[in-house]
Parts: sequence; C-alpha cells; structure tokens
Amino acid sequence: MAKAVAQSIRLKPHRELFDPDFEGYKLSSDSELTVYSRPASDGVQHKVCQSTCYLHTRLQALHNHLFQDPFHPLSVYFFNTRGHLVKCSYSEGSRLSVGEATWQAEIGEAAEGEGDYYYPPSLKFPTSELAVVSDGRGKLSVLKTEDRASTHSWVASFETKSDHGVLAYAGVKGDNRELHCLLVSITSPSKLHEDPDLVVADEAFCSKTDTTVHLIRWLVLAEKESGWEVSCSRAVAGRGVLEYCTVDSEGTGLLLLCHSNYFFVGDSVKPVTKPNPQPEKSSKEQPKFTFQQNDEDVTVWLKIGSATKDEMQVKITVNELDVHIKDTPSLQAHFLHPIKEDLATWTIGDEKLELVLPKAIKGERWQSLFSSEDDVWGEEVLDPAMLEEINQNLAHLTSDKLNPDPNLDKPAYDPEQLEDCDTASEDLLLMRLDGSSHQLTNYGQLGATQHLFNMQVDEASVPAFCIRHDVDAVLWQPKREVQFDHLATYHAFGFVRASKTTAKFTCGAQDLSYVAVAEVRSHVYVFFQPEGLQGELRNRKSGRRLHKVSRQLVISLKSHSEVLGLCATPNILFVLTDKMLYAYCVHNS
Repeated sequence: MAKAVAQSIRLKPHRELFDPDFEGYKLSSDSELTVYSRPASDGVQHKVCQSTCYLHTRLQALHNHLFQDPFHPLSVYFFNTRGHLVKCSYSEGSRLSVGEATWQAEIGEAAEGEGDYYYPPSLKFPTSELAVVSDGRGKLSVLKTEDRASTHSWVASFETKSDHGVLAYAGVKGDNRELHCLLVSITSPSKLHEDPDLVVADEAFCSKTDTTVHLIRWLVLAEKESGWEVSCSRAVAGRGVLEYCTVDSEGTGLLLLCHSNYFFVGDSVKPVTKPNPQPEKSSKEQPKFTFQQNDEDVTVWLKIGSATKDEMQVKITVNELDVHIKDTPSLQAHFLHPIKEDLATWTIGDEKLELVLPKAIKGERWQSLFSSEDDVWGEEVLDPAMLEEINQNLAHLTSDKLNPDPNLDKPAYDPEQLEDCDTASEDLLLMRLDGSSHQLTNYGQLGATQHLFNMQVDEASVPAFCIRHDVDAVLWQPKREVQFDHLATYHAFGFVRASKTTAKFTCGAQDLSYVAVAEVRSHVYVFFQPEGLQGELRNRKSGRRLHKVSRQLVISLKSHSEVLGLCATPNILFVLTDKMLYAYCVHNS
C-alpha cells in the first residue's frame, strides 16, 4: 500500500487580535488582594525527583498536583500523603471550603521503589459524572462521581492495568460511548525492542545516544451493558521533549506538539508491522539516483540526459517528490522523513537534475531517501566532511603506540551514559498521527518558537495550546478536520515569559482574561488583558492618550514552600504548596 502524503498544517493568526501599539503592563500591588487559605490535609502527595534522566525529571518537576474540574471550575482536587483524593471548593458564601476526601487511592509510601521511574498520581474529568485516575504505578481507574456540585464519595466502576505513567488526557467520543485515555511515560529504546507487543519500524530510531524516549499509551475504553472494557490499546514513541498531546475531536488520531518525529509502535486491533525489506539489487543494476546528506540538507542527483528546463516538471512537497521529463514520469516517491518544502530548490547542469532538500529536523540521519514501500533504489554518496569527522571520532580506537597511562585524557564520565535531549532542532513540530493507518497525516513546522502552556477552555473541547508569536503569545484551539482557531493573544507575554527563568507553572483563565506564572517558590505573576479606564492616561514620552491599560499583579506567597500546583478561573487563582492551598480573588484587586 502506498504511503499517504501528509497534509501541511498552517496556523493562521487573526490580525485583529494583535495590538501593535501595546504599551506594556502597569504594576499593581497585592496589598489589597483578598486571599483565603486552608491547610492541605495531611500534606500533598509529592516526592522530590532523584532521577538523572532529563525527560523524567522534566515530566515529574512540571507535574501540576492541583487538578481543576472543567465542569465546576471553582472546585480543585489534590492527592494527600495518605492517598486520599481531597476536594476543595470556593463559593461566595462559604469562601474556601475545608478539604473533603472523595476517594481513596492505593498510593503513598507504597509508590516508592516501584518500576524504573516514579510517576505522581494524576486525575482527569471526561464528563460531568466520570473521573479517570492513574495511580502512576500501572493502574487506571474510571470513577463514577455522580453530580460533583455536591461532595460525596466516589465509586470505582472500572479498573485496568496500564503503563506506569502520567495521565495526560481523558475524554469521551462517539456519543459518549468511548473513553479515550493517554498515558505518558519514559522508557528506553532497548525496552521498546524487548517488548513483544511493540514493533519499532524505524531501526535508526534507537541510536546509542538516546538512553530514554517518550512512550504514549492510547487506551480506548468502550461502554458495554456490563460496564467499561478496553477495546483498543495503541502505543506511540518518540524522542525529545513532548510539549502537548491529545486525541483529536473525532477520536481518530493524535495531535502532538514536539521537537522530533513520533510514530506508532503498537496497536492491539491492527498490529504495527515493519515495512517489507527491499530486494537485493544486482551488482550490474545502476542506481536510479544518488544522494548526499549533512545535518541540514539532502542533495539528490538524477540523470536526465539532454532534457531542458522547459521539459522538466518537478513537484516537491513535505513528504513527496514527483519528477516528470517530457510528461513522462521519471521519479515518484515519498520521502522517509519530512522536508521543508518552501526552501527546497532544483537546478539543471551536466545532464543532471540537482535537488537540494532542507531537512525538517536538523541533525537527523536518514537511512534512505525514500520510503521502502516505493521500491525506488538510489545510492548514497558520503559527504567528505562527514567522512573526515567519522575518521577523527574513531581515531582514538587505533594507534601504533601503546598507552602507558590508560587514565591520561580519560573523560570523567562515560559518554554512553549521557542523554541526547537537545540534539534535535529547536523547531516546534505540530503533527497528527492517524490511529487506523498509523500514518502521519498532517504535519506543520512552526519554526524556532516557544511552547508556553496548555489549557482547557471549556469542558467540551480538547485542550488548547499557547505558543510564542514574536513577542506575543497566541492561544490555539484545535477544531475538527485538523483546523486550529486563534482564540486569544496575550500581548507581550512571549517576551515576559522568557524572562521568568525560575518559572514552574503557567496557566490561563477560561474566559481568557488573564494568564498566571508561578515561580518555583515565593511569587506568582498575573498578567491581565487590557481593561477599560473610567478616565484616561497619557504616555509621558509619546503624549498618546490611553483609554485601556493592562495590569500586572505580583503575588508574594506567605511561605517559601515550593509551589506544587496552579489553577485559574475568571475570578479565583488557586495556588497549592506542600502544606497550604490558597485562593486569590484576582479581580477584586
């Protein structure tokens, strides 16, 4: 079966949502800020990360221990050290309520030492009467909560074994008859190969420098008369940092924001298979083309005889090359990896067609130019600069002299133990992987931009993601048919967020009125959208009159404890430390 061509994803911002004359933020004092607090019952279930793995350290350190109910935004939850799932709510009458246990999880001290990595428990709310909990130790629970407007004990209606990991998404699809869950964990390439249920089709994926990779487990639960049951279990793996992952609105594919390629390695319904190996070519058979690659580009040469430029038709897309000579197909195939189609060029000289194809992911080594399914044979010509680099890297392995001092010039560490976390380009990639075909169906290269945060705007939509756009920050909401809507612009927040070097959590209010940044300790910064003034202000330098102003609120926490959670509502900002839960009335300041 021919490989499907990935459609290009383009994010189109609305110009009317930008303000080129934005004057900055006016600092407001927190002295008149109303705050309510409650002790966190028995403390928060939290473990200091002891891992030396970058991906796991990042996953655990940035885990938000405060969970917000999108159906009742003024209710937040956390797990205490005894394994209780504690609920706290804010209301105008009772203010911040005392924490009440709604469910008992088998976590706590028993979680230590289990598995290769520790994962904190996580909670999601797919419907107004269902909750999903991952205990981090291999058990996924579907809880029947009834109406969560009132507090009462929850009942586990379904439990199943799962990967050790963090629950990144849970949502219902198909008339609420399917429950989709995404669990994110850290594993090693060697364990992917050893798992009999997983198939790594790309042999180059498991390089020596990659000691850990991300594994996304996609579980689909179907509701039957007897209850929930697992109808499908899929697995997706990839290198580098994973910024965002969710199931699309139709429930048929995964949407990912990442810095490297991700691909399916397992499917319980339609097993993932390796492509058929190409038959060995006869030594007399000449290659159809030759190619050479470096860290940034792939250069391809194709013999075209005496054909002129007017007789050539060359079509280059992100995933496909189509060359016709005098209306006759000469080379048609799908690239093994995506390229930057906008920067691709071709020229003619010496009876050859030369194509320069910039790699979408710099530094990635291509094992071949085209997919094996196309059965197009070409020969790679090694770059002399690359050969020289290889020779220099291997020079220490051969010598005509004995080494009298084996410790001389010996590094203080074993390079094999280092992680290749930042070898991929800083370019941010947005992609969709189809659950049925296991193919990359949509692909967008967002450039060297920064991912800022994710948030769920309402209970019916999949999470939105916010990325930097020049100095601003733009919030994008995925829609049906892989479309993305520009919801809001947080003016100058991209620049502001980059300056917060000790920032830990970032979140936004559902009404898009403000965004908050919590440092590791002590401070929380709130940046409001422009608000109308009763009078007017005048800029001292330009003399321009201002009828709107954007406020910046700096909140100093009452303790120096580490911030473990942050959630925002239109009027209340919740902050969780290891001993206290705070509720700040941000719009009353």
